[in-house]
Amino acid sequence: MNRRQALLTGVYAGLSGVSGQVFSARRAPRVVFLNPGEAVQRGTGEHWQLVSRFMAMAAQTFDMQLEVLYAERDHLLMQRQAEQVARRTDAPDYIVIVNEKMAAARMLQTLAHSPAKVLLIHNDLTPAQRLTVGNERQRIPNWIGTLTANAERAGYRLMEFLYQRLGQSGAAVIGITGDPNTPVSLERAAGVDDFLYHASNARTCQLVFSDWSYEDSDQKARVLLARYPDANVIWAANDAMTLGALDAVSARNARVLVGGIGALPEALTRVADGGLAAMMAGDYFIGAWAMVLLHDHNQGKDFAANGGLRQKLDFLTTIDRKNAVRYADVVFRSGAILDFGLYSKTRYPRPGPYDFNLRYLLNTTSRVS
Repeated sequence: MNRRQALLTGVYAGLSGVSGQVFSARRAPRVVFLNPGEAVQRGTGEHWQLVSRFMAMAAQTFDMQLEVLYAERDHLLMQRQAEQVARRTDAPDYIVIVNEKMAAARMLQTLAHSPAKVLLIHNDLTPAQRLTVGNERQRIPNWIGTLTANAERAGYRLMEFLYQRLGQSGAAVIGITGDPNTPVSLERAAGVDDFLYHASNARTCQLVFSDWSYEDSDQKARVLLARYPDANVIWAANDAMTLGALDAVSARNARVLVGGIGALPEALTRVADGGLAAMMAGDYFIGAWAMVLLHDHNQGKDFAANGGLRQKLDFLTTIDRKNAVRYADVVFRSGAILDFGLYSKTRYPRPGPYDFNLRYLLNTTSRVS
């Protein structure tokens, strides 16, 4: 697959990502997503392909057009893609970007020349970046908002669950997070640290950075388990790294609880069979939530009046052995289509901020296409 290829879609096709070209009967609204991840899974997990998949599902729900440009984890390519989109004479209505590897500040400045409205998701700007470019709808008027998951709360709740599973024994924790230049990587680690700071008889043995891959996490976990033989918990910041850590634990036949953040199908299988203690699930829905906001914005209902310009959502949910099979069936069953229209304020007017609690999806039987 040509990594520069634009994938235009109104439906999704397959777990590995979005493919093909499907056009709706009307052209508006049109959304371009500058996806920082890989179009084909190469060891860092399927998170970014799933973000596109659920965005496409939401696009189908709202009769929107979605174009996905994959940057293959190359922030320089992502910047070039932003420049190309900004130069289009037939501009889209909306552009969705991610602050992967701190690239978004420059991308926002580039896209300020486009008539399209820009929404930042998943990784927020850092305070230093905001000093450079300002805040939403200020120096860059077409940057209309920011939508992120509360990564700190996810890390906190994951460690809270693992700590409770230990019972009366104390926690000696090894942490494996992503690269140090990705804000969400640091935020997930900060949430874990916050819980351990307030918990009794709990400490971090060591936190290490990784490249989000299975192989790197497996190697580092083996070294850390040998260095800290009393460790009884490992957490990791995505599925690939969590599964790498689990295999390192199995290789040493260690009595260590392993949990992480993500909950892709392979990890859910390992939760269901008891290999993994827990996963914090739902991060890949952030693109679908973005489509909800953009749909409502396009319909004249500005999300700024319902939660603000900069929304940090606490929607990630704990998946353990009791609910892993049900979650996997609802979210990943072949042919299932999730109804993201449930979250739209134009379709279901509700007062107050948007509520993206996953129970609305999990308690609704998904359709089969």
